[in-house]
Amino acid sequence: MRSVMIGLLVFALLLQTAVSLGQQQEQVAGVDTVWTGTTEQKLWGLMTVWSEAKYAFPFFDRIPEIDWDAKAQGYIPRVLAAKDMEDYYQVLMEFAALLKDGHTAVNPPWGPFKPGYDSPPIEIQVVEDKFIVARRGKTKEMDTQRIYPGLEILEIGDSIPIQTYFHEHVLRYNSRGTKQADDAINMSMVLSGPQGGQVSLKVKDMDGTVRRVSLTRNSPDRNGKPFLYRIFQWYMVDPVLESKMLPRGILYVRISNFDKPELVQEFQNMIDKLDVTATKGMVIDVRYNPGGESSLAEHVTQCLINRPVSTPVWHIPHYVAADRAWGNKPVWTEVKNTIEPREGRRYLGPLVILTGPGTYSSAEDFVVPLQYSGRAVLVGERTAGSSGNPLYAPLPGGGNFRVVTVKMTYPDGREYVGLGIKPDVEVQPTQEDIFTGNDRVLAKAVEVIRSGDTFRDRSE
Repeated sequence: MRSVMIGLLVFALLLQTAVSLGQQQEQVAGVDTVWTGTTEQKLWGLMTVWSEAKYAFPFFDRIPEIDWDAKAQGYIPRVLAAKDMEDYYQVLMEFAALLKDGHTAVNPPWGPFKPGYDSPPIEIQVVEDKFIVARRGKTKEMDTQRIYPGLEILEIGDSIPIQTYFHEHVLRYNSRGTKQADDAINMSMVLSGPQGGQVSLKVKDMDGTVRRVSLTRNSPDRNGKPFLYRIFQWYMVDPVLESKMLPRGILYVRISNFDKPELVQEFQNMIDKLDVTATKGMVIDVRYNPGGESSLAEHVTQCLINRPVSTPVWHIPHYVAADRAWGNKPVWTEVKNTIEPREGRRYLGPLVILTGPGTYSSAEDFVVPLQYSGRAVLVGERTAGSSGNPLYAPLPGGGNFRVVTVKMTYPDGREYVGLGIKPDVEVQPTQEDIFTGNDRVLAKAVEVIRSGDTFRDRSE
């Protein structure tokens, strides 16, 4: 168990693949995961990242400016000059981040945060191109420093614009594939530093007052519970399914993740007990759902359709040396699938799904069939734009490299990986919304259902 709770909690976002990773590591013979720092070991780790990506990564056409072979050669002196394992992994992370994909990255042995590191208990959200405090922990320091939702952060440290700091110290080593995903997920790292230390910030109040604050990198609140960004809170702590009836018969359903098997039974039970005559519409919230297992998402979808709907299409590249020698284009295989309706009770009324940049991976696999078939209207912001079937390879010292192996598209070929799924009704929260606690996206979803103008059920 690592010494810093927050590091474990953040790294747990990747737990859905931990079992397969462990199996693959056990199957790889001759890979020394104990750090020795030898020249041979440093080179082997770099070559692992280079070779696994060269033959598995399906999106090189998106980054024509990247000559992967030349980049690998350029990183050789840098990995050899690494003074310790921490420095070595930082170089490898920077190398992998050139590929700009949410399912492709070097994961150091300690996870996204180094042991002994933590952050102040605040969540930052990019709103109207500003870095805004979206949530804060319940601590005395938050009160005395007057930290509140809606407060804008301008600078960090010695007068460094926070956007500049974010790009240089976070995005340089971590890429989620799209700007909205970077802002939603990697923002959790921007204030990280030695636990118990101070971070100086220049902030701007809602009334325009600019001031300096100093915050302690100590995430637990008054009750000793670590403060989490919502995408981690939903995955790690919250119930997998929550529902409540809104005014005028609209059912609000929040699905926290698609990683816990109990979700299927709980969702089916909810549908079985639903008073269909009293339910005028359903809103499913997956704005901070980081994904999990696509099969669980499909079981939920079965409860919402009355005919088969198409899932995202998998495009799998095949490397054939002979084709390369002959100058032929790479061969791709398409894998198509459909989801059949559940045999039991189903909900077939007006359906709206709330999306945002924290809608990630198999949560996007959940959204695509329902939007593409016309069964649901999407309201909110673009999704993360990251889905795929990653391959894991062990690295020296106990870390690993994961690389996406498939390209996923809508059934008609439209791409969303690296772009994000565009909602039918785009709604952007404002700084004022965060300050007042107004959920503009949910309000719009309710409006869509009540008006009936936007909803079109094309699943017949």
